[in-house]
Amino acid sequence: MRTLRYRDTCEILVSDGLLLPADIEANRIQSEETGEGIIATLLRETTLTESDLARCLCTHHQLPMIPISRYKIDGDLLLSLDPSFAWEFGTLPLSRIGSTVIVAVPDIPPPHAITILREQLKSEPFLTISSFDEIQLEIARRFELTEERKIEIDRDVRTRRRGGRPPDRTVVATGMSSTSSLLEALDDSWENIFEEAEKNVRDGSV
Repeated sequence: MRTLRYRDTCEILVSDGLLLPADIEANRIQSEETGEGIIATLLRETTLTESDLARCLCTHHQLPMIPISRYKIDGDLLLSLDPSFAWEFGTLPLSRIGSTVIVAVPDIPPPHAITILREQLKSEPFLTISSFDEIQLEIARRFELTEERKIEIDRDVRTRRRGGRPPDRTVVATGMSSTSSLLEALDDSWENIFEEAEKNVRDGSV
């Protein structure tokens, strides 16, 4: 089983020369004041694009990128998640393969969110990278989230973050990703999992 080492997304963006440390610091302060996620703030306030972000995450975390628009999504899996949780963290389950569920995310969720994801799916989540816009569109469509409901969820999330109440975090081994620990428990290899996942990608002519 291959071992994946996770790094902070902001650190990756700086090391790849996409952003300067000053960009990160200025927007981190802003995100703390507004309660908005740092990555969402960076995408709006800097030259960072979703393709830049996806490429960095795929390269540094050794994760594939799956085009949601061409994937045969098992809609029932998403409905097993709490809508507010799925919207907040951008977690979009795609399909079940053996004892795992392939989950598209725009950024690597914090450890406590992966724990919740595992509990709600009753399976080990295996992360892939997709764009913010595609994920949010699909989540909103599947849950039939109105604009008012999305604003309400965003407001609740920002209020909680501004309040400084830290989420419960699970213990993750130093230098190891949360997905790394999940992968160790799987029967199938990384390559076999995605060999199966490829079967769910629609042919381009569809």
